[in-house]
Amino acid sequence: MPSTGGNRCTFWRGPRLLYGALGLLWLLHLLLAIRIPLVPDEAYYWLWSRHMQWGYLDHPFMVALWVRGGTALWGDTAFGVRFVGLVGFGVANLFIFLTAQQFFPEEKSAGGRAIWLFNATLMASIGLIPATPDAPLCLFLSMSLWALAHALRVGQPQSRWGWWVLCGICLGLAMDSKYTAVLWGLGLAGYILFSQRGLWRMAGPWVAGCAACVMTVPTLYWNLKHHWAGLLKQGGRTMQWHPERAGQFLGEFFLGQAALLTPWVAGVCMLGLWRARSRQNVLLWLALPMMAVFLCHALGDRVQANWVWVLYPPLIVAGAGYGGHIKGAVLMGMASSFLIYSQALTGFMALPASMNPITRLSAGWGRLTADIIAQAQQKTISTIAVRDYALASILAFYHPRGLQIIGLDSRWAYIEQLPRMNVQPVLLIEDAHYAFAQTRGEQITRYSGSQRVRAYRIELKSKSTGWQIR
Repeated sequence: MPSTGGNRCTFWRGPRLLYGALGLLWLLHLLLAIRIPLVPDEAYYWLWSRHMQWGYLDHPFMVALWVRGGTALWGDTAFGVRFVGLVGFGVANLFIFLTAQQFFPEEKSAGGRAIWLFNATLMASIGLIPATPDAPLCLFLSMSLWALAHALRVGQPQSRWGWWVLCGICLGLAMDSKYTAVLWGLGLAGYILFSQRGLWRMAGPWVAGCAACVMTVPTLYWNLKHHWAGLLKQGGRTMQWHPERAGQFLGEFFLGQAALLTPWVAGVCMLGLWRARSRQNVLLWLALPMMAVFLCHALGDRVQANWVWVLYPPLIVAGAGYGGHIKGAVLMGMASSFLIYSQALTGFMALPASMNPITRLSAGWGRLTADIIAQAQQKTISTIAVRDYALASILAFYHPRGLQIIGLDSRWAYIEQLPRMNVQPVLLIEDAHYAFAQTRGEQITRYSGSQRVRAYRIELKSKSTGWQIR
């Protein structure tokens, strides 16, 4: 279905206020990356980066490599941990722009519309500030889709080889970032095998598949060496099945994703995806298998919000090409982002920590570490033990002076350079959540200013066995 591009361009070429708003949004994105302290999962990936290997239990190696690059430039700081991801976000914007232009050359404003839609989503404007595997995943999938758009449009068959190879390389790098990228590959394989273009008869797609496999050799090698632990861990989520809660999980899935895309942007993208079936049905092929997998999973278990990142490049490009008027969608999304940014930077709404994820995840770690040091010195203990991997990681990042940290979670066994030790005595630190009125045993509290954020139990143990992480 041809797009109606007659008077769309005026929105992008006219109001300078909106261009300024986009620049301000990116500036706030950078400011938050500098100002917000590290959260526990980021500290976990930072620990990976100190022990580089070809894979880890939870994810492939790419996020650790990016964190290692950023900290090499900026040191072990929150900005250093996030730096390469921030650069990757900017580059991903460029490739989303180019991809939309390539898929819809007759629509002069398609690239600009894609950038606006992408940055209007809370998932991009907020979700890509922390250092997570989603940042490299987003970049490499955007690059792969850009190369695919070229491969499908180039006139001479012999000139398509390079684009197909690049598409496969980028897809392989996406799989080295996060296992969910394989769903994108399945959708592409379905398009190649069953679309009416007969692409399966050409050599280019097969070469692309080989290139993708070559790029994933490090991830596959690590899994082979560790009895397929990473793949089994991610695949094992399908065994956690609670069909009696399907209504709850489906509701969370639809409402959560609509909120992260923002409802209006979600509507624009779904409309664009539906219209793409007639001319650019490769976008539909890429998106539908992933959507089906997530919907089936939601019938028996919770779909985590960031799993759906793999859907964003084809959704955004489809929305940019066929989604109709998007001015309202962009304004709503950017207003939501500004509101969250303002709350994160100023705390103008007095929310309790249990309702404020930024405070709950990032506030008060330095003070808590100092309190733990004081407790250990008081008890003449030189070792603390922590069961929860996230708590152990963030304490390791803040590096309590004179204390060694022992992680008790079995996932530390998959980091090969960490020594396993038997130590005695130890100070065991456990998350007590919001049990501030706990009466059993000793307790220590994490604060954000004067506000209590989280409680932790402290218990003296005669001995413990775990992995030394710091």
